[in-house]
Amino acid sequence: MALYEKIRGTIETLFQFGLGRAQIKSQSTGELEVRNAADSAFAIMRGANPIGINDLTPKFYVDALNGMIIVSGQFDGNNPLPANTGTAQYLIVSTTGANGTIGQLVYDDGSGVGTATIVSTVDGRAVVVKTALSGGTVTFDPDSVYLWDAGTTAWVKVADVGGVTGGRNVIRYAITNAATQDSVTTIPANARVLRASIEVTTPYSGGATLSIGRAGSLALLQATTDNLPQTANTYAVNQDTGWGASALVVRVTIAGAPAAGAGVIVVEYANPSA
Repeated sequence: MALYEKIRGTIETLFQFGLGRAQIKSQSTGELEVRNAADSAFAIMRGANPIGINDLTPKFYVDALNGMIIVSGQFDGNNPLPANTGTAQYLIVSTTGANGTIGQLVYDDGSGVGTATIVSTVDGRAVVVKTALSGGTVTFDPDSVYLWDAGTTAWVKVADVGGVTGGRNVIRYAITNAATQDSVTTIPANARVLRASIEVTTPYSGGATLSIGRAGSLALLQATTDNLPQTANTYAVNQDTGWGASALVVRVTIAGAPAAGAGVIVVEYANPSA
């Protein structure tokens, strides 16, 4: 049977909870610490998300507030909160319901145990949406940055992940003698390509040709007549070429089935300011 007493305090500076468990320590300079059972190191303290301005904050809450959050999917607030999976991830609430409202995120801690947690709305929070999210009350474009605007209670699209408006961005990747080779990163829709170059580091076999472009326009940035892949050199084309209405990867096309050859592709582009 438990015993409850009205206790104001203790004259000790260390207070332990249970045998061999964590304890609270008061320092002479006024700090309050959570210590391990041996009082040889700090111990972890956990708690809920803050509500007031003086509340302590859990680490994941601070990370979510200050970091650029990568959103991997969406959540309907009418559904029960999902179980934690084996991969830490954030979902964005795209439909308001009893278990989540637009502006909130769902945090899956990757433990595979328990239920995901709701992360409350914060004015100015930034998220990166990597894939298109549709089907909810709110839809999100792929490869885009959104900020939560508490004034309008809405996610506001800032820009494509491809870069800041007016700034110059660079895609750089190595190529071999394979027939088709794409960049990992996409160039955003409506961007302008300013320069495309290839540095041939290992000459390609005779008869090989090389072009740089994108799906649907394989020589958009460099035609086969703009370079000589059999000679180790850098071949650059300065330009102001519209990328088109879709975000696409850079594609290098090598014809002639060369047995050897290697190089580096560099494409510079911008999202121009008016």
